[in-house]
Amino acid sequence: MEQSWTAFWARVSEAFHQALFPFRAVAQVLGGHPSDIQIWCFLCGVFFLTVVAIQTYGDIVLRRRGILATGKVVRIDKSSDGPDTPIIEFADRLGKTWRFTSYLPVNGTTGNVGAPVDVMYDPLRPKRAREVGRPLMKAVHLVIWYAVVAGLMAVAFLPGLISN
Repeated sequence: MEQSWTAFWARVSEAFHQALFPFRAVAQVLGGHPSDIQIWCFLCGVFFLTVVAIQTYGDIVLRRRGILATGKVVRIDKSSDGPDTPIIEFADRLGKTWRFTSYLPVNGTTGNVGAPVDVMYDPLRPKRAREVGRPLMKAVHLVIWYAVVAGLMAVAFLPGLISN
């Protein structure tokens, strides 16, 4: 049993190693010789950077052209392994109802269904909406995600942080 398990993981490891061939080839053309873990950290860092950059772009757009509205918590999303997040519904200036899941965890205000919540939304794209306020929580959220990206990129590019 142990031999088959070891053989299975050896095949999985080889498959992941082969999947990185195009990235390894590009790195070698550029003069680098990264390990598999460095390439994976780079790819994960690029993925997380894309997600966080999209979030940051949405926040910048809302600061420029956002409109305030009052919404209400219609449900608490408990489906993920992370913290519970409120699902907020609001009406735009034309009266159409929109719903979004906040990326911030529930707090004393948003922890109850039916609680009023100030919302800022993009009138050109009302699906782009965020809770108003909680600047410290928003800043901590962004700092943590950009720190994750920086950590992944440090492992990817700084030799000596990991052993080959």
